[in-house]
Amino acid sequence: MNHKILHKLEKMIHVSPQLLRNSVTLQQAIHGTFNIEIDDVSYNNIGELVDRIDDKVLHKYFGSVWNGGIKNFKWSGLRLIDEVNALKPRRVLDIGCGYHEFKGKIHNLVGIDPYNKCADHEVALLDYHPEEKFDATLALGSINFGSTDKIYAELEHAVSLCNPGALMYFRANPGLPHDKAESDWIYFYPWDSNFIVNCAEQLNVDILDIRTDTHKNRLYFVWRKK
Repeated sequence: MNHKILHKLEKMIHVSPQLLRNSVTLQQAIHGTFNIEIDDVSYNNIGELVDRIDDKVLHKYFGSVWNGGIKNFKWSGLRLIDEVNALKPRRVLDIGCGYHEFKGKIHNLVGIDPYNKCADHEVALLDYHPEEKFDATLALGSINFGSTDKIYAELEHAVSLCNPGALMYFRANPGLPHDKAESDWIYFYPWDSNFIVNCAEQLNVDILDIRTDTHKNRLYFVWRKK
């Protein structure tokens, strides 16, 4: 759950409790605060509405505003093209592929993304269940949104999509905000090395590399499925 949105929504309702009983006013308040449109503001618990707002915020930012700047990353950028191709993989998955910048460069690549039309499949990672597994995966900043249980579930599912021996390449944001106003309500999960090591142990994968990338202090790490 996006705690930034939750706390703001709770504050809005605390100041104006009429929002609980007036859907039109609630829609207007959400639009005025988060600058997104929500058609359905009904919910059984407020967490459902928070998730709906969060998804719209992410869709707006990563679908039309965000620019990945992949050329700026030393370890998790263009050098991965040769590194992944050297594995001679039968299938490669780019999780949260964005504008699909590796398409046509990395062999046998499939890109998924819930927010960008450039993806081969517009689908969230947890909703993606292909028939065949992959020899390599990329998750370059895409497993970075939500609470710890969601992050772990996405990592667990990503591992499940891999063949034994597959390499998994990650870039993770240690909780640093982006500089564009449209990202103000996005909660960037605060990755650190301890979390990477602990998750690897729980998911029974080997850690081949952990380092800080030279651009924007992102964490770069590589796992291998046993």
